[in-house]
Parts: sequence; C-alpha cells; structure tokens
Amino acid sequence: MATVNDRPGLILVVVVVLAAFVGAMPAAAQDVGNATDRPTASFNQSTVTEQRGDIAAIELDLSGTTNATVSVGSEAVNYAANVTVNDSNGDGRVTLLMNTYIAGLDTDNPVYGATAGDAVVGTNRSTAPLDSPLETSQYNLSVAVDDRRTDTATLALTERTAGELITWTAPAATFDNATNASEVAAAVDNGRITASDSVAVGDVSVNQVKLSGVYGALAVSNVTELLRSGALDFSMVQTNPSTNRPPKRLDLNRSLANDSIRVVPDPRNDVLYVNVDTRAAVFDNGTLSAGDRFESTLAIDGESTLADADESVSANVTFVGTEVGLADPSLVAGPNQTISGTTSVAPGSEVTVRIQRNGSSSIVKTNTTRVKPNGSFDTSFNLSSVAPRSTVTVRAEGPLGTGDRMNTTVGPYRPGGPPNGTAALAVPDQTTTGETVTIRNATLPDGGFVVVHAANASSDPLGSVLGASSYLENGTTENVTVSLSEPLAEDTRVVVMAHTDSNDNQVYDFSSSNGGEDGPYTANGSAVTTGARLTIVETTTVETTTADTASGTTAATATGTNGTTDGSGPGFGIVAALLALSLAGLAWRRH
Repeated sequence: MATVNDRPGLILVVVVVLAAFVGAMPAAAQDVGNATDRPTASFNQSTVTEQRGDIAAIELDLSGTTNATVSVGSEAVNYAANVTVNDSNGDGRVTLLMNTYIAGLDTDNPVYGATAGDAVVGTNRSTAPLDSPLETSQYNLSVAVDDRRTDTATLALTERTAGELITWTAPAATFDNATNASEVAAAVDNGRITASDSVAVGDVSVNQVKLSGVYGALAVSNVTELLRSGALDFSMVQTNPSTNRPPKRLDLNRSLANDSIRVVPDPRNDVLYVNVDTRAAVFDNGTLSAGDRFESTLAIDGESTLADADESVSANVTFVGTEVGLADPSLVAGPNQTISGTTSVAPGSEVTVRIQRNGSSSIVKTNTTRVKPNGSFDTSFNLSSVAPRSTVTVRAEGPLGTGDRMNTTVGPYRPGGPPNGTAALAVPDQTTTGETVTIRNATLPDGGFVVVHAANASSDPLGSVLGASSYLENGTTENVTVSLSEPLAEDTRVVVMAHTDSNDNQVYDFSSSNGGEDGPYTANGSAVTTGARLTIVETTTVETTTADTASGTTAATATGTNGTTDGSGPGFGIVAALLALSLAGLAWRRH
C-alpha cells in the first residue's frame, strides 16, 4: 500500500501514462472540443475528368481560411507540383485551372490560374520537365491548409477526341461581332448564327468543330501560328469544278493575313469555331460563285504535340446567290398591314422595308426586321393615314446589295374584316331578249359586282358565270343591267350573286383569278344570291316602203318584238291602210 511519502512518484507515473495515451489518440480525437473551428479545404468532386491537352477545372470549397495548397501528381507519374491558391473575393470557393498541355513542359507560360475573383499565389514543380504533354493517367490530388492535409481526390486525364464538323452560316456583319465564345453563344441564342449547309456568297461560313485536347495549346499559342505551322490545318476545296478547270481552294495564309479567317475556341463545350468571311477570303483558281460546292476540313498533324496520329473532320457546304424577294402585298388603309418576303442571305440578317408614295421620293413608312431561320421575313405597318386606292411602292433592302420593289394599290380599310351578310339583291322574273338581265336594286356595302350565273352556280361557280356588271360603288344601286357574254336562246332560270371587289381594283377578277379574287358576299356562311326566271323573246325587224307619186318619199322602218304584228298580220293592214289614205288625201289636195 502506497504511503504519503510515495505520492510524488505516483503522480509522475500517472502523468507519463496519460501523456502516452493522448499521444496515441487520432488527431480528430485530440481536437474533439475544437475540431469544427479549424480551417479546412475540400474538393468539390472526388474525380476531376478532362481530356489530355485541355484545361482542367479543379473546384475547391474553403472554410475558415482564404488560402490552401493543392498538390498534383506524384513521383510515380513523373509529375508533381504544389499550387497555393487564394480566395480573393472571400466567397469560400476557388476554381483552380490547370493547363494539362504545358503542365509537364519546360515553359515560361503559367501552367496554373484561377477564375475571376481568385488567384494563384505560388507554384512549385518538384519533378524534371517532360518532352511532351502529360499522358493519359490518374493523377493524385490533395489539398492542405497550414501544412495539414484536409482532402484528397483524383485528376483523370483521358484521350482527346475529334468528333465532327458542322457547317453554319451567319450574316456578314456578324464576323466582327463574334470574336469569343460568349459572343458566339449569344449569336447562336438570338438566331444570328444558324446551322445550314448553304451559305450566301458574301456571308460568313461558320465551321463548328467538336474537338477536345487542343485548348491548352490554344490558350498559350497564337492560333495563326498553329495554322501556319501545320499543327492545325483548315482547308476548303471545291468539289464541283468546271470541266478542265482546277478546283478552287482557300488560300489559308493570304486569308489569315487579311483577317478574313477567325478561330474562336470554346473550351467549356469542347468546340472550335473557324469563321470564314467570304467577302474577303482569298481563293485560288477563281472567286466564289453561286453554285460552288466545297468540302471544308479541319486536320491535326500527328507529328505535332497536339495528337499522336493524323486526324481530320470534314463537311460539305454549297454557296448560293444573294436574293431578296417580296411577296405580293395586299394592303389596306388601316393598322397591322403585313409585308413579307424571302431571301437567301443568312438568318438574322437585317432587311429594311420602305413604303413610298408612287412617283414621289417621300417615305411613308420604314421598318427594319430580321430574316427568320427559314429564310422568310415580315414586318407590319399602320397605313391608316394612307388614302384608299392610292398607289404605293414597296421596297425591301437587304445586305450584300440585295433588294426588291413592287407597286401596289392600297385598298379601303374594313374594320369588321371581310364583308359578311350585309349585301342584298332584288331581281324580278322578267322577259328579255336573252342578252341582258335587269336587277331592280343591288346593295353592296363595300362595292363590288352583280354577277349572273347559270342555275348550276353552286356546283360550278366559275363555269356558270354568264355575265357581270361593271363596278358598283358601295351602297344601293337601282336598275342595274348585266350584259351576258353569250345570248340565251331559251327560257331558263338564273342565279344572281353579289360579288366583292376583294383586290380593290374595280375590275371583276373572279373568273380570271380562278376564284382567288372578288369572291361572293356571304351571309351565315353562304353566298348572297337570288334567283330569277327569264322568258326569252326574239327581236323582229319590220321594214315598210310606200311610194309617194307626188313627193317621191319612199322609206319608213319599225322594229318590234314578239307580241306585235308582222307585215302579214291584221295589225299591219290597218296601219298601212291608214297611211295610204293619208297620203292619198295629201296628194288630192295638192292637185
């Protein structure tokens, strides 16, 4: 049993044992009371995957600190580096950017960087330089705060790929407004760059290449130098040259020299854009012409550091002429009047449409619109101030010297839309010679025509037309006579129909337009019509000659229709007798 005198030795033994026990505890257990207060850094992903030669984005989350050190690789893979980053904007996140193309090379270019708002404050590579870019492999990642490792992850570099080449087109004006990935993306989003295998001569030929493993090189090298060195190559070769003529070819060096070729990398989406301004690009063996077909190719030299073997992707493009054409406008003196057309220039191109008074330089209206993806364009005007039935000139002016013009007559505005159910006709049964039909009255609210059809009007509205009136003003017109194109020979029933003047030219065009213009007024979905019975009578001419022995007067002529007497009838005898008696009396008086 221990005595009082032994207590100092006992206390010493207990302290030694406790110290040994605490020293054997894990670090986490030692800091149970304050572990959550320690600064830490962790990887956002356990595995960061990127193609060999591209730029890897390593995302970090920081807590309680603004600095952290990332270790990449190891002696086992002959590449090892330490990189210290700073969370300059204090948002707790840092994205470390690693250029895997130059990471192992002896270069003065910065291998590591950070996204906006953060910074790389120190780098240290502990392995010897390599002769080529980092190979495909698994590279260890770890992060430490204050020399204390807080997380690990893996960087997986995979083989680079060359996918496909897709042809697009863009307005000529877009060439200088799509110089980086964000500008190109915006142009695609708003329809100024569209996928197409045809390009108007003078527009921009956009070649979208799905490609990886080159963006590290493009980040530190001049694209023009890569193209001129042959590490990258872009070509356009004509596939339909004229007989006995060499194919046209893009002169790459001269086109680069005059800045008519622009290469825009989009590393985030593994896309490379090669934009060719066809207004200025130089071609050997002739200039671009409508109908030329080309094969566009992007190639990578296998002997360069970009690839282990030759690679290429291609696509075909056809060049077309530049045209703008207006559709036939149908305008009235009211709001929301649409003028439309089509064009071969690139979607997103601007087309200016002007309406001018005919024979005058004064501009009535001007609108600017954009070409839609299908090549059409349209714009609307308020023509309420334009006098009905006035003639105007419509002009469309597009890029690359394209344009069109036409004259048209502005019709009256009908706020309620097409006339519907307000026309009326009154036509009695009648006796006629078969050459005309008389309409007692016709009410046409917007003007038009009264048309006489045969009885089969409903089954053959075009073929049944027998005749049409001249243009009738709006309102009610009394006693309208319609002359028939061919006289009727026998009694018949006709259909009289009220027709509009839909194109406002005061000319009956229903038959000549194959029913496309001047259709009938309608009421409740049916044409406004009425029927009439025609009784046909023949026209008879009667000539009577009486000799006057005293005066020498000889001729008298009368005409009539059936229902009057002819020269052999009793009526004629009475008239002749009376006439003869009168002449005889006159002669007697003279004697």
